[in-house]
Amino acid sequence: MQFNPTDKSISLVADIDFLLFGDGETFNTDYSLVDRARNINVAQDEAVAELFKADPNFMWDDTTNPDFPIATLSLVENRDNYVLPDASLVFNRVRIKDENGNFQTLTPCLRREVSDSDLDNTGHPTKYYKIDNAIFPIPVPNYSSTNGIEIEFQRGANHFVSTDTTKTPGFASQFHQFLSVSAALRYAIANGMKEKVSFLSAEKEKIRLSIQEHYQRRSPDERPKLRLKKQPISNFRL
Repeated sequence: MQFNPTDKSISLVADIDFLLFGDGETFNTDYSLVDRARNINVAQDEAVAELFKADPNFMWDDTTNPDFPIATLSLVENRDNYVLPDASLVFNRVRIKDENGNFQTLTPCLRREVSDSDLDNTGHPTKYYKIDNAIFPIPVPNYSSTNGIEIEFQRGANHFVSTDTTKTPGFASQFHQFLSVSAALRYAIANGMKEKVSFLSAEKEKIRLSIQEHYQRRSPDERPKLRLKKQPISNFRL
């Protein structure tokens, strides 16, 4: 679905009108485009959280992005920290070039796990820790390298603005109605539409579970996870 195209059959805005007022052809001015855009964006953020939880092995990224979620920074001699991209939400891998220009993957760690001598040393980094939105290579690099740091990350959705028309959400199209249902639900809550709140809440949860199930199936090559089943000790009596 698109945000607000001329064709109302594929319109998120028109679907909101249909869900709330029973008519997707007529725009109801009581629910402004600004309010709809904001509430659709709130729903997008909820959807992204579900996508991240559903499949930690598949690096979901908004399909409307023109690039891949990999950023590069220049490595600077004796600099101990590097600020991460503003758009990043989850960091999956950090690589740094060695003195020969070859990328090496760093091992993540916690600062409290790092010894005083490691914090003070310089050389070729082998691990890193994070504070706020910065990474700290350990040891501190004693050389420079243009674009010597590569950060693989995950970012959020590209939000809509009220003037958008044919822009689409950046996840699987069969779940786009999660946005219109959620935006309709927020209006219904704000306006005391109790029956609509009940219906839309149920619809939203149904779509949320479908999103979860769909994206959990996107990693058929994932190793099976073995779990021990707890049983009462009485089952083991001799």
